[in-house]
Amino acid sequence: MKVLSMVRTNLVRALRDRTALFFSVLLPLILILVLGLTYGSGASLRVGLVDADGGPLAADLAAAIQKSPGVAVDLRRYQTVDELRDASSRGIVEVALAIPAGYTAALEGGGSAALTFFTPPTQLALAARTIVDRAVADQTALVRATQFAVKTQGTGFSAALAGAQGLQARVPGVAVTVQPVNAASTGNGFSAGAQSQLVLFMFLTSLTGAVELVLTRQLGVSRRIFASPTGATTIIVGESLARIAFALAQGAFIVGASAVLFGVSWGDPVSLAAVVLVFSVVAGGAAMIIGALAANPSQAGALGPGLGMLLGLLGGAMVPLEVFPPAMQAVARLTPHSWAMDALAVASQPGNSVVDILPQLGVLALFAVVFFAIATVRFRRVLVGAA
Repeated sequence: MKVLSMVRTNLVRALRDRTALFFSVLLPLILILVLGLTYGSGASLRVGLVDADGGPLAADLAAAIQKSPGVAVDLRRYQTVDELRDASSRGIVEVALAIPAGYTAALEGGGSAALTFFTPPTQLALAARTIVDRAVADQTALVRATQFAVKTQGTGFSAALAGAQGLQARVPGVAVTVQPVNAASTGNGFSAGAQSQLVLFMFLTSLTGAVELVLTRQLGVSRRIFASPTGATTIIVGESLARIAFALAQGAFIVGASAVLFGVSWGDPVSLAAVVLVFSVVAGGAAMIIGALAANPSQAGALGPGLGMLLGLLGGAMVPLEVFPPAMQAVARLTPHSWAMDALAVASQPGNSVVDILPQLGVLALFAVVFFAIATVRFRRVLVGAA
């Protein structure tokens, strides 16, 4: 009963903090919405273009990029290469292409021309670059066939190009069908954002909530409880369960709200419940460490959010791990966030069950054991020293 009373008291205190409720309840949903609208399946890939040539082949290349099958392309034209480079560096476009002056004349004369790309290291940039590369490859094959016809048959470039274009439509090739990963399970573009925000905010809010634990110590509440017929173990268990319960409640809310509001399908419910439960224990253990180590609320308020954001960044909950170099991807495996993200990704795939995420759950459980072992030893010393 004492443990349950401590859990209830902590939860009531957290629910009365309106500022904390905004960051733990509304902010994750806002970010899921923004990420889904920006990077979801309905978003267009923004391609920047500078056409310094103005010839027919440059126009054909631009049209091929804009009409890429199965993908919505927002082709944005710029006047200078400097403007194009600036748009790419600011993330205004996913990929930028500069067609040089003399592009058409060089290809019609049997020569070659160099195109310039600007791409930031993001997943969308890689996808957009693939679309542009495909259009360039198609035009390269067409121009080579045209140049061959000019050399062997002695016809003009325009006539040979028209003939090559006509033959290109009739030549059999390899049909490629592009299907988004997990399309059958998620059904929309909000899934990735929902998964990342679930992991980020469960951990971040738990660490931020460690301030309440420090306040409990500083106000002498823990000392007075310890002076009563209540052992240190009971206090530690009560405080720990309070942290776990809050992380679990927040995780359940994000899952439920994202499913109702944004139509996110999380896959196998048993696997999802296992990931949320185990990661709640991990987050609660991390919060207990901050609460036991911080000397005052200000220190906990600075250390908790900072550490939560850093681990979220390193673990792929803020930026996809694919953009990191191999060394940083190896470092990410030292964070619980990367294992939780892997578990959610596997669990959301059709046909997978909790058996498929047992390795990730095992690593997360190990994190939880280590965190709580450190927190228990430190918190017990604090209680005994205060008494």
